[in-house]
Amino acid sequence: EGLEKPRYTIVGSFGNGIEIRKYQPYIVAEVRSRESSMKKATSSGFRQVAGYIFGKNKPRRSSIYSLLSRSSGPASKMKMTAPVRTEMKTSSSVAKLQEEYSTSFVMGSKYEMGELPVPLNKNVTLRRIPGHFLAVKRFSGPPPTEEKVETYKAEILDTLSKNGLSASKGRTFVYQYHDPFATPNFLRKNEVAVAVSDKVASAVEKIRK
Repeated sequence: EGLEKPRYTIVGSFGNGIEIRKYQPYIVAEVRSRESSMKKATSSGFRQVAGYIFGKNKPRRSSIYSLLSRSSGPASKMKMTAPVRTEMKTSSSVAKLQEEYSTSFVMGSKYEMGELPVPLNKNVTLRRIPGHFLAVKRFSGPPPTEEKVETYKAEILDTLSKNGLSASKGRTFVYQYHDPFATPNFLRKNEVAVAVSDKVASAVEKIRK
């Protein structure tokens, strides 16, 4: 509970665990992959990004040599944040067989992009996420299966539709607020989210706040 989280404000809620949030910009360290399941992608991505924040990195320097080199050097250890973010997008050419995933951690708000150390693992990249709006479904329990994610996504889309609203096309987001190896299932907090436009968020604010 004491871990730093991305900053957001609640624009409005629907009373069924679904709310519209306005997120401030933040930076993530992420691993992108194509896997046969979300579980495989999240497990592999978690280990690699955790390695980056716990020391598999080197100081950022401005020289071309340091940008090209991935040799070891004085490492930085950063604090864990929450949630563990998984983005998923089905590839139309290999639907249901392989999907595109991104597993990421949010970097602490004290860091600017130019201050973060360089990953030693070439699979780990840094990316700035601009401010955005999400429709989010909160729930507790074990890490959700892809079937459960689709169920909650459908509930979000149905709730928006019943209010004359729609989600933006794009990825589905799964947020897990727990230690994936140590936290009992009944204490785990999870979220499924989809992106919405600022126009949708403004409409929700008018009718729900």
